[in-house]
Amino acid sequence: MKILTGESMGTTWKLAWRGASAPGMEKEITQTLAKWENVMSQWQPDSDLSRFNRGQPATPELQRVIDLADEIRQASDGAFDHRLLKETGEAGFGPGGNGIDLSAIGKGFAVDRAGESLRKMGVTDFVFELGGEILAGDGEWKVAIEKPDPTTQETAMTVLLKNRALATSGNYRLFQPADGGLASHIIDPRTHQPIIRPPSSVSVLAKDCAIADAWATALFVLGRDFPTPDGLEVIWNEVER
Repeated sequence: MKILTGESMGTTWKLAWRGASAPGMEKEITQTLAKWENVMSQWQPDSDLSRFNRGQPATPELQRVIDLADEIRQASDGAFDHRLLKETGEAGFGPGGNGIDLSAIGKGFAVDRAGESLRKMGVTDFVFELGGEILAGDGEWKVAIEKPDPTTQETAMTVLLKNRALATSGNYRLFQPADGGLASHIIDPRTHQPIIRPPSSVSVLAKDCAIADAWATALFVLGRDFPTPDGLEVIWNEVER
């Protein structure tokens, strides 16, 4: 097994693979992630998204992500909503302004594009992780799900992935203390306020990382009693206080 690491989208990425390396792998991954960060970032003033939020037309690449976000918003009855840039900023978790915030789908989408790049280079037996969002190619890969405890980085459990993606949403890393639990960076579209809950997380397994990423956010909004959507596997973890 071989490993590459790097930084992108304000976090770190890691690639592990079996078999032969492809020429220029690190450069290709870096360029792929940089391209999509320039498309989707709400923090970069000259990104496609920032220009769109200022009233300019969406580029074809940005429109592709927005269309997928719209699909999941409709499928989740609005529990996933990418139109809450203002509310996220007011809660102290975003740059402010009005418009679209793709942070709940962007990393997963970029992971999928990195996976496509790897396969085009002939690297098919891999696992790629960006900020906790994970995509596995051929072969079985053991990946960890973190315990949703702000005071530790312990593993709650491990799962095996093969041609499958895993994404986790929770309130144990980006939060503010609140009565009744932690006020997370995840905004409830129904109330336009941060969700307050004891330390907890939901992990979603899906065929694509963007889908897993967005549905993890939607299911964190909906709660553990919501029925599992078709095609997904859902794992809830909670920390008792």
